[in-house]
Amino acid sequence: MSLKKRLLIGVLAVPLLLATPGFGEDLMEEMRKGRDLTQAQAAELERQLTTNPNDQRLRAQLLGYYFRRHRDQPVRQSEHVLWFIRNAPDADVLRWPQGQIIPMNNPEGYAEAKEAWLHQLELDPRNVTLVRNAAAFFTLTDSDRSADLLERAEGLSPSDPEWARELGHLHWREARRYPGGWDPGLAAQALADFERAYELTAESDRGALMPELGMAAFVTGDLEKARAYAEAMLESNPDGWNHGNRIHFGNLVLGRIALADGDAEKAGQYLLAAGRTPGSPQLNSFGPDMALAKDLLERGQTQTVVRYLRACLEFWEMGQDRLENWIALIEAGRTPDFRNLRF
Repeated sequence: MSLKKRLLIGVLAVPLLLATPGFGEDLMEEMRKGRDLTQAQAAELERQLTTNPNDQRLRAQLLGYYFRRHRDQPVRQSEHVLWFIRNAPDADVLRWPQGQIIPMNNPEGYAEAKEAWLHQLELDPRNVTLVRNAAAFFTLTDSDRSADLLERAEGLSPSDPEWARELGHLHWREARRYPGGWDPGLAAQALADFERAYELTAESDRGALMPELGMAAFVTGDLEKARAYAEAMLESNPDGWNHGNRIHFGNLVLGRIALADGDAEKAGQYLLAAGRTPGSPQLNSFGPDMALAKDLLERGQTQTVVRYLRACLEFWEMGQDRLENWIALIEAGRTPDFRNLRF
């Protein structure tokens, strides 16, 4: 095919894509709808796509459907992810887990998607939304590339706190993978990122960053800064989705500081206060942090830790069996293999 003909096809394809239902719209609600589709409904959407392959609403619903079944049908999920990367790389659905491909489940699909993202980045390297979506795709599989892309996005839009915040989460996650403890350099980077994001964030939205700031400051060894962040978490704590997180992590940071100062009794009081959180979307799903509880259990504070775990039963409905098992092990004189160790 001649170059002139290829260019003509490309020009004609653009208005076709722009005219299709769903283009340029927020597709997140469509993706949420897809989680509740039945197998028959999903099959019907796939049938409709054969006659209207550019309908992003249908594809977004199917992304939501296949994401919940990615272990069973990874190829079908990958096909829709690939379509979005190749045809609508700045669509919001690509910044979320539904827009990622797990190499373990589908190595061929991941390789295709990686190549497609690199191609899009070559075509439009200054499209900040596209860069953000590509960074999200690589965040769990290629952290160096993801960090480079987030830094590029920050250079393109330096007043947006999103890039520093996401860099902080990336460096924080990588710091925790350090054998035998924390990588101090990466933890310090995470703290610097979170502090930069804090400065760029509107005052009314800064509270969401407080738990990360307090934990990162403690891990880097800056106990005075960690104390200040923890106390700020607990002061003027408004109602909202983050209210319970601030109670939980503010007290845990103060407890870790008290233990570092040699006051196990005071640390135990902070642990119990952390357990009195009303919960939050994150705590209700992923459960409480167990780092301070583990430290206190090693120092013989058995009853305090059991009381903490019983308090956590009030908000962690998804972890009831795990909590009851931990309590039974502790009361039998054994130490559980705690998995919820965030800092």
